[in-house]
Amino acid sequence: MKSQDSKISAYSSPQTSEGVSTPEGVSTNDPTENLAAHLERLSLEKIKNTPFNREELKDIIAGLEQHNADGSWIKNYYDILDFYMMPALVEQANHKYPEMNLKLAMTPDDFARSLKETLENGIKSSRLIVNAQDRGIHFAVVDHQTVEDKTSLVFFEPTSLRDTLPALLASRTQKSIEYYQLPQIHFATAEMNIQRSSSECGMFSLALAKKLYLESAKLERLHKDNVKGVLCEPDTPLSAEKLDTYLPARFYKHVQGRRRLGEYLKLNPEEAHEKVNKKGETLTERFEKNLVTTEGKTVSVSQHRKRATEYKSLMM
Repeated sequence: MKSQDSKISAYSSPQTSEGVSTPEGVSTNDPTENLAAHLERLSLEKIKNTPFNREELKDIIAGLEQHNADGSWIKNYYDILDFYMMPALVEQANHKYPEMNLKLAMTPDDFARSLKETLENGIKSSRLIVNAQDRGIHFAVVDHQTVEDKTSLVFFEPTSLRDTLPALLASRTQKSIEYYQLPQIHFATAEMNIQRSSSECGMFSLALAKKLYLESAKLERLHKDNVKGVLCEPDTPLSAEKLDTYLPARFYKHVQGRRRLGEYLKLNPEEAHEKVNKKGETLTERFEKNLVTTEGKTVSVSQHRKRATEYKSLMM
């Protein structure tokens, strides 16, 4: 386990998993890389307490948009930038949706303490974005609903639980609840497997948190089954395939794999014609619209574009 004072990097040549990476050269005319180079010299604890200013944010957004336009986003890793911006993004989300009750927990222990406070305040529904800090940066989101005086928690992992860091975060989040001996907790881990890129877990978790709030009425069956103990086997994650049967199409707006999209629509053919945004696009239409070809690969840039949009919201 690394201490919170360990050095971390944000930009590198491609890697296989999210988290710590080896820096490539830093460009002096790219504001996102300049900031990342500065942040990587700080501890995670110091980054949390490092405020940004509007001029700096304007430069960051310009850099992100340039990356999206020229395709260089595929080589870059933005996890440290999202870590830096996440407190402000969560605050902005709560400002837009006052009843969302979204909290940011920088460690699994912080998660348990935040949940305890939430329950003691009598809040029946909330969302918590939780982060792992050792071995790299990784975010996931937990949906909390109270069902018949029992607390249902579903941990949504945007990537695969076969990867070490996501599995570790899920395990530690659950153990933190056990350590604090919170009563009547029904905890389930669900694998979405919609993320293919290496540093978009923060953006996926933020987007999912909003969907969990906006689509909460459609998640009643999920939480009731969790409380009943029929959602999944004890200590066994809910597979992406089974999770697909519970979630509406809007949860898959940013899915990054064509095969994964096909798996969802095969199980939910009625969702194929569902409009998932204000433009009236279906999942397939939106997916195809966000495909770009760069370095000989056809990939979705949806979540990278969403990052720029989220950062822009902080300027308003």
